[in-house]
Formats: sequence, C-alpha cells, structure tokens
Amino acid sequence: MAAALMSSQRVISVWMHRTVRYVAGSLVMALFCVGANADGLNPRESFFEEKVRPLLIEHCYECHGDALQESDLRLDSLGTILQGGISGPAAVAKNVNESLIIDAVLGRRGMEMMPPDGPLEEDQIVTLRRWINMGLPWPANADDPEDSNSEGMTPALGDQQAIGQVAKSHWAFQPLQKPKVPTTSKPADQKAKHQNQPAHPIDAFVASSLERNGLTPGRIASREVIVRRLHFDLIGLPPTFSQVQAFVNDERDMDVVVAEWIETLLSDQHHGERWARYWLDLARYGDTRDWQAQAELRYPYAYTYRDYVIESLNKDKPYDQFVREQIAADFYAEDADSPSLAALGFLTVGPRFRNNRLEQIADKIDVVGRGLMGITVSCARCHDHKYDPIPTEDYYSLYGVFASCDLPETLPRIETEVSFSDEMKADFQAQLTAKQNELSEYKADLRMQAIADLKKQLPKYLDGFYLLSIARGKDIRGVIGQLKIKETAMTPLNTRLAADLKNRSDISHSVLGPWNQALSANKKQFETQLPRWMKSWAANEDLNPLIRDGLIASNPKTQRELIAAYAGVMDDVLQAWKATSKSADAKNDHRAIKLADPDQEAIRQLLMAEGGWFDLDVEAVARASRLLGKGRKELGDREKAIAAVESTHPAAPPRAMVLVDAKKPVNPFVLLRGEANRRGDRVPRQFLSLLSNVSDGPFTDGSGRRELAEAITSAENPLTARVLVNRVWARYSGRGLVDSLDDFGLRSSPPSHPELLDWLASEFIEQGWSMKWLHRTITTSHTYQQSSDLREDAFAIDPENRWLWRQNRRRLDFEAMRDSIVSVAGTIDLTVGGRSVKLSETPYTTRRSLYAYVDRLELDPILRTFDFASPTASAASRAETTIPQQALFFMNHPFVAEQSRELADRIADEVDDNKIDAATITALYRRVFSRDPSADEITMAKRFLVAAAEADGQALGRVWRYGWGNIASKPKRAGDPADDFMPLPYWSGKAYQASEAFPDPKLKFLRLSATAAHCGVNPAHSIIRRWVAPADGAVRIASKLTHARPNGDGITVSIRSGDFRTTDEVARGTINPSVARLSVKAGDVIDFVASPGANSNSDSHTWTITIAGIDGELNGDRWQSQKDFAPPAPQPLGRADQLAQALMLTNEFLYLD
Repeated sequence: MAAALMSSQRVISVWMHRTVRYVAGSLVMALFCVGANADGLNPRESFFEEKVRPLLIEHCYECHGDALQESDLRLDSLGTILQGGISGPAAVAKNVNESLIIDAVLGRRGMEMMPPDGPLEEDQIVTLRRWINMGLPWPANADDPEDSNSEGMTPALGDQQAIGQVAKSHWAFQPLQKPKVPTTSKPADQKAKHQNQPAHPIDAFVASSLERNGLTPGRIASREVIVRRLHFDLIGLPPTFSQVQAFVNDERDMDVVVAEWIETLLSDQHHGERWARYWLDLARYGDTRDWQAQAELRYPYAYTYRDYVIESLNKDKPYDQFVREQIAADFYAEDADSPSLAALGFLTVGPRFRNNRLEQIADKIDVVGRGLMGITVSCARCHDHKYDPIPTEDYYSLYGVFASCDLPETLPRIETEVSFSDEMKADFQAQLTAKQNELSEYKADLRMQAIADLKKQLPKYLDGFYLLSIARGKDIRGVIGQLKIKETAMTPLNTRLAADLKNRSDISHSVLGPWNQALSANKKQFETQLPRWMKSWAANEDLNPLIRDGLIASNPKTQRELIAAYAGVMDDVLQAWKATSKSADAKNDHRAIKLADPDQEAIRQLLMAEGGWFDLDVEAVARASRLLGKGRKELGDREKAIAAVESTHPAAPPRAMVLVDAKKPVNPFVLLRGEANRRGDRVPRQFLSLLSNVSDGPFTDGSGRRELAEAITSAENPLTARVLVNRVWARYSGRGLVDSLDDFGLRSSPPSHPELLDWLASEFIEQGWSMKWLHRTITTSHTYQQSSDLREDAFAIDPENRWLWRQNRRRLDFEAMRDSIVSVAGTIDLTVGGRSVKLSETPYTTRRSLYAYVDRLELDPILRTFDFASPTASAASRAETTIPQQALFFMNHPFVAEQSRELADRIADEVDDNKIDAATITALYRRVFSRDPSADEITMAKRFLVAAAEADGQALGRVWRYGWGNIASKPKRAGDPADDFMPLPYWSGKAYQASEAFPDPKLKFLRLSATAAHCGVNPAHSIIRRWVAPADGAVRIASKLTHARPNGDGITVSIRSGDFRTTDEVARGTINPSVARLSVKAGDVIDFVASPGANSNSDSHTWTITIAGIDGELNGDRWQSQKDFAPPAPQPLGRADQLAQALMLTNEFLYLD
C-alpha cells in the first residue's frame, strides 16, 4: 500500500478504490463523510455548524464570548448577535451592507479592523457574507441564552435584583439533598437472576424516567462489547484478544465478572492516565506560555503537574483534597519539597498574556470558577453578570485573592521516587552550570560596558535623567535615541537617581546638598527659591568646593542647567581619575585607585565606590537590555539555553510550578468597565455572594487561597459535586445529565434526570469524595452496560436518547485512537509520568498521547486535526468535528504506516509463516479487533490482498534527491556509468547528512537542508541537490545562491545534466544561477552542485531553486526546492502491512459501541 503514503493523487485514488472495495463501507472514509442531516440539521444549519461556528470560535469568542464582551458585544449566540453591542446589532439577516460584523472584518466605515491579531482570509469573509444572506441560520436553542433559561422567565440583562430572584429557584443553586431511590420494576433480562435484589440506584432513577415517558431499558450489551467499553473508559487502551476471551468465557454471574474486571482496571496505573487527560483539558495544560518577544516560552516543569494529576487519580485522592491542593497546596504541604506542591500548576500552567497581570488573574478566576464550579464568574469583569447573580464586586473579590499572589523567582524542588545515577546527575549539573555561567558572564559584561559608557559620557546620562525624571517629557527609547547612549546604563542609573531623590532629604550633603534641594522642588518652587539657594550655597563652607565653584561659575537658571553644572564637575573628576589610573599598576582594582585631591576623591567615591552611582545592579542592567530587540535576543537565547537543559536533560530534578502569597495581601478596587485606570470602590477578598451560605466573610488568611479552596470544596457548596458528577457521567455516556458541562448558571438547561444527578452528587460526598467510587457506581449499572442498538419504537419517542433507553455509540477521542494504534502494533511505551514528547518529530514516539508536548504557539498539527482542546482556556468538553484531514491522517501519515508495518511484522513472527493466509488474517483480527474474523471477513481480506500490489521500493512522486559526488561528473540519468551520486543516508529531523554524528568522521560537514548546505572537504565530496524529471518536456530554472561566511574563500557551483553545465563562483556574496531552457526526458537528472574552494572551511551557503515546466508534458508544472523539501519517503507497505492499516481504518476500531 505504498500508494497510501505518496502524494500522488492518482496512486491515492487507486488505493482508496481498493480499500473501500474491501471494507465495504466500514472504512473510516464512511465514518468521516457522514452527512450533516445525521444531526437533524437542515442544510443551512449544517452550513453554520461546519463553516460559521468554527470561524466565530477561532477568531471572535476570545473577546466576544461568555468570558469577555469587549464593546458590550457577544457573538456566541444568535440573540446576542442581534442585540449587538455599543454600536448596534452585529448582523442583520439578509442585509450584508447593514451588518456591522462585515464592516469590522473589512475595517471599513470607521470600524477598527477585526480580529485584532490579523485580518480574515477572503474565503472566511465570503462565509460570513453567505451566512448573513441566508438569514443567519442558527440551530434552535444552540447556545442562545434567550432560549435556554431554565426557569421560564428572562430578567433584563444585568438586572442583578431580578436575576437574584430567579436564581432563588434555579436548580443548580439549590442545596444538595439526597433523594430517595425510587422503587421500580427491573429490566426484563435482569429479573430472573436478581429477583430478590434491589435495583442498582442509577438504574432505578433511569427506569423511573423511562416509565414516565413510555420507554423501557435496552438489553445489556454482549460481553465482548462491555469488556472493550470498560477498557477504553477506564484506562483508554483496547483489551487484548486473551483478555476478551477470559471475560467472555468466565462462566460466573455477569455482575460478578464485571465488578471484578472494574476493580482490576481501576487499580491499573493507566487508569490515572486516561482520566488525567480530561482534567488537563480543564486546567488548560500547556508546556509553553503564549508568545512574548525573546522570552523563554517553555515551562520546563509543567510535566510535574501532569504527573501529580495522574498519581492523585491512581491513588483515589479524595476529590475535595485534590481541588484544595490545586488552589492552595502550599498551605497544606508539610514539607518544603512535598510532591503535592506540583498541584499548584493548576493555577500556573496557563497562558501568561505577555505578562499582563489583569489577564493572568482573569484566567485564574475563569479556571477556578468555570473549571471547578461551572459558573462563569469572568463575565462579571467589566460589569455585573448579564445572566447570573454575580455582581462585579464578586469578580474583584476573587481578583484580590490572586492579586495577592506572586510567581517565585526560583521554583522549589520536589521529592521524587525516580533516581538517577551519579554520572547522570553530574552531567546535568555540569551542563546547567555551563549555561548559567554563560548567562552570568554575559550579564557581567553588559554591566561593565554600561559602566564604561557612564564614565565616558556622564554629562549625557545626567541630561537623560533630567528628561526622564525631572522634565518627564520623553520615554526611555526617545532619550537613548536622542542622546546616543546605552539603555543598559541609562535605565538603572535613572531608577537609582530618581529613588535617591525621592527618599533622601539631606540638603546638607557635602556633594549632593544643592542637587537634592533643587531637584526635589517643582519648577515654580525652583524658580522662586533659586536666588536664595545660590547665596546659601556660595556661603556654605561645608559644601564640596568643586561643586560650589562649579555652581557659581555656571550660574544655572533652570534645573537642567544645574544638572549640567554637576555633570561638568563630575566629568572633570572622571578625567582626572582616568589620568591617574593609567599611571597606576595595571593589576590594581581601578575602583580602589584614589585621587590625591580630597575634594575630587569625595566626588569619585560618590560615583565609583561600592554603592555609588556607577555600582549598577547587574540584574537591573540585564532587564534594561530587553528594551531593544537585539538585547532581548541575546539575553533570551542564553536563558533559553538554560531552560533547554532543565526541560530536556533526563536527570534534571523536578520542580513545582508554585504560586506564593505576596507579603502584603490586596483588597482591590473594582475596575470600572474592567479598565485599570478607572477605579471604583474597594472590595474585600471573599467568596461569591451567591454562595454566602458556604463562606460569608472576608478572607483573612494571607491571600485567601486556602479559604477559597475550602469554600469551593465545602459539602454545602451546591455546585462543585454536581458539576464533577455531571462531567464524569458525560465521559461514560457521551452526554451529560446537564448539557452544558461548564455552565450551571441560569442559561443552563435543567438536568434530564435531576434526582439522579443529586443522588450521585450527595452519595459522592458521603463516600469521601471518592472518584473511584463514582467510576465503579456508574460502570456497574445496567444503564451503562446497555447495548447501543437503535430501537425504532424508542427512537420515535426519544430520538436524542435523553431518557437513556440505550447506550450512546461514541467515537474514540484522539488520545484513545492513537494509543490504540501503538497498542495493537505492540510498540506502545507504557512508562507512566515524565516529560512531554513531540508527536510529529521523527523518529515517532510511541509514548501514550497524554504526554504530547502542548505548544501554545505552534500546537502539533496532529492535535489540531483531531479536536484537541485549546490550551488557552479551561475546557470541560471538546468539539467533535468531521474533516477530511482526519481521514487523510489514517491513510497517509507516515506514523500510521510505520505502525501498520510494525503490526504486520509482529504477526509474521507470531504465525511463523511467510505466506499471508487465513492464519495471518486471523492473527491480525485478533490484534486489531480482539476477536476472530468470520469466514466472510477472511474471504474479503484475501481478495484485498490479491488486489494489493506488492511494494516496488520506489518512492513515487518524489523528484528531489539529496546526496554528494564529484563536481566533475556528467550524469544524464540516475545509474549512468558517469553517475557517482551517493545519497546522504541520515535524516536529522531537519537535514540530510552523512551519519548521526556531525561532523561525520569521514565526510565531515556534508549536510543539506531545505535552503542551506555545506560542501565536503574536496571537489569529490561536492554537495548535490538532484532533480529527476518525471516526464518529457522542457524546463526553465531560476535560483538564488548566497555565500555569506566571512572567513571562507568561496565555493564553485554548477547546474549540470549530462553534457550541459553552468559554472559560477561566489565568495561572500549572492548570485542567481539560471537556465532559460533545458530539454529533458523522463528520468533525466538535473544536479545542483556546490564544491569547496582551496579551503573547505566556512562553505555554508543557501540555495533556493525554482524549476518551471515550459514545454511538453511538464508544461505548467512547478517545483520549488525549499517548499518541496521533505523527510525521506516512508518505506512502501507490503500486502500484510496494507491489510493491517486497512483494519485500523474501520469504524469497529475507531468507535466505541
């Protein structure tokens, strides 16, 4: 099935034809091509769901969603779109010209261009226009607050008094009271065995609802279905064939077998991994921060939070303790290195918003409010909540909690059971110390350069101080640009002088008395008092004579002139010191060289002694260097090098991403409309007024995080347990008892089974907040174990299955899909815990998908394809999209091909037979489906194998080759006697080179990447980028080659094909080798060769090439060396490999029945 891995559309279509013929409709292509009407939507509503909603989510909801409504505009429901914001309705049905959303995305009619991070693509704007012209179709009740008020009455938006009245009867805000389990008849297929046993409580509640609605429960699913369902739901991995057989053939009572199996899976270490993924979505887990120029973006220790979650779930840590630790672990930890401190990652692994503190705190409030209690507190940031009883004061009370916390400069090490050899520890410390020393040396050098410039240009720096801190007419960038001085000196000096002036009132100081007196006055005071001060200074015998004489001589009229007078005197002293230091012993510390004149020495001491003006703080200098791009990069590169060691070295000790209380807690002001410069009243740090029965007084213990955590986990809090139970239920059923998993406010629909929800929540608390109790209770129920079969009579009454008359069929999420692939292939790495891995880097990792590296800036394309939760905000659920890229991943991605090959190879070893017969097919079925194939399936598989062509070893569709050879050769076709082209065999992940070692012991620096290359040591080791003509015709060649290395003697480059050849030489410059027309036959080669000069050092160069077909079969085609550059083509698949891949593309493999 090599065709499935190639880019050629012809070959792919052939493969698809064969594959679809084999699977007869069960392939993933059928899965991924389900029509929109399957959801009961009309075509216009389907257009909205497929095109418009994803566009709004990606580009609009961040600023105009439930958490934030800039300009009072919300775009996540039809009602709020029609209501609009301060400028009017956002859209008018069937009237594009009157729809402000179109004006905004076009930036017309005085509207600011939206979205702010870059304009929409043209096709996206067309989508919005089309949606408006359709009449703004929006599926009924979908996300529309006007349609979903569960109490049947809609108070005016933001009317907290009216909202509060409605809230008194809202189901989610009612105290938890455990309802009595109803008495009901048992399902027919259970009566015989369990006549004298009470019904399972869940089944009793569900049966009661079914009876009221004229429905009956479904039959229990087959044992094969149940064991697979349990494995995926509890550990996220498929059962093996032997496990399924053991479950199916166990002759004991079904309930006994299921109960034992559940206990085994709950005690499995992989249970915590499965359920950690859901929690990490809630915690908006990421391994990096969001973008900030030249900043180190990685969170080297984010993984310790993930490990904490896994371990907590495996140990069945009580949920209330689990939550408390994630808000205030530092209040509960007994030891400074307690592993539980890693729990605080819940608050700290989120985005950093370019260090915008307002946004950082808003993020923490959201993850705590919506993530833990299902209440959208963040909607009250700019005004009282429009829908729920949350006044703005409540938001800022919580704001005060997190504003009273800081990130420590050094993260604490935490205890770990993992041990490393002394050699590994020493290697880590050596690498870390080396990088830290590089940073320290760089900072020290910055400081010395800054001090040197202060000595050289002190008058300019003091004038800069005047402009920044006295006149305050310019910013730092303007000052350093105008005066041509260093930001690394000006910034810390200005900070020091301004602080001294503010804190020192010593007007009798022998050197700085006039300075302090004159510059601490305002302009009017200075002008009024200066004549008197001048007389006083002139008569002051205690004043340094050099300063006194300088002031008298210059007779300053302004504060700037007074500073200039000081600068002149000080500069004279520096020049005197310079002359003295030149004659001193070079080994002496120049700071210790004193001036003979005591008046000069007093001024020198002020400037140069320890604690003097020139004794710049090295960290202040380093911070100042970030002002300009070059400085940010230089400092950032060295900080990144340290983070790289800490985040990648296997022996790096784990640290917890903690939050600590500030020394002085904050009682914040309400920020009117959320604007930092508009303050309202102060509010105390306290819990939500909505839940005042839980905690009704101000927080007094430091920041209040501990009190907040205890209020959230109080048994009296009506939200926390309900929200958690509902989310867990949704994972098992595909849908919550309450549809909105992260919003239990007034806009939420009521539970489908309110008594069941409250019974589960109440019992959950009574059972010690045990998560495993909750898993056990749900999975032992008949409701969970029902078949997913569709019954027409029940469907006619309840097409959405709200009353749970069957189990819902569910598509595996991405993690379970990918983990299943590596599991059945036998390559899975089941190591629990540890650092993140990059899924798309080669060689492909086989660790569980939970450990994928989550980069907020460049989310792995595989994660994007499969609806991975955005790490920018707390997510209680994921979207489930159906897009072609998902099918293409399974058909074409090298990772899937690699695992298919591994699976087939493993089967070949197991059956010990080179023939692909019924035994091979059976072994594949057992691996992939955990069952034996039927006779018909064996026949179909054999037909597939006959139709599948054996791989021929050719990398179809690849026209570029990468290697080396002699520049003097004249090959016309690959394999010609004149062809000495040798492929570069090793792929580093970014470049082709001679071996894993670089430089290679024999071929040295030979290397070739998308744009760059380096020659070998002589012309026989020239680097070659080869193009192979795919058909007959003629081409035109244009290229750009740059050799910019200052130390090299240049390179010789050639474009050659048989007897045709161009030759150019270039050294430290750019040339454009080109060919107007070159005729080729299919299979002819065109080589782009670079050879070293006499000196093979510094021969790095870049060469980008465009080949355009201008005649024959090549006419109109185009090849670009940089764009076409790719890793080595995967080895083509054999027939057994193809069959293995085809089975992994089926619905049976990718769905949970």
